[in-house]
Amino acid sequence: MSTKKRTEELKGFLAGDSRTLRDIYSNHYPKVQGFILKNSGSEQEAKDIFQDALVLTYQKLKSGSLRLECSLATYIFAVSRNMWMNSLRKRKRTLQLDQKPEISEDLEKSILAEIEKRERFSLYHKHFLKLSGQCQELLRNFFLGKKMDEIASLMSYSVAYTRKKKFECKEKLLKMIELDPVYTELSSKKRKIQ
Repeated sequence: MSTKKRTEELKGFLAGDSRTLRDIYSNHYPKVQGFILKNSGSEQEAKDIFQDALVLTYQKLKSGSLRLECSLATYIFAVSRNMWMNSLRKRKRTLQLDQKPEISEDLEKSILAEIEKRERFSLYHKHFLKLSGQCQELLRNFFLGKKMDEIASLMSYSVAYTRKKKFECKEKLLKMIELDPVYTELSSKKRKIQ
């Protein structure tokens, strides 16, 4: 694919152009689908992984946190491959690594870091939603950077009680997260990377 066509494809992708998106699906999805089907996956899983890879790629490009040094197809395949490998690891299956994308080691590490970041957020969010409404509101305000006296006023608590309640809610959230098997897996992954 020429540089001009790559640039047009990238612009169309970022603009959400329906023709470009159809072309991306028809030209790039079959390779991802073949890889996932060959490695213990289903057609539905291939569709889901490909869609997630497109969303992640779009978000990274739109935010400016990604400068593509390879083709969009190569990057999307690499993201899909890494997402699928991660999914298989969670299921304790083995993977046949006969289709390794041609991307730099730094880019692959960046993709893996982004996937791990999403998993961490998902883990946090899952347990955050299990907290009481009061704890959620208190922590949400705290994470938004509001001062204790402002949070106390919003919740009709004393400042001292707000501090105590914040500590209790935060401890409860941390305990729930630490007891989750996903947390153990993410922690061991981080140790391997370092």
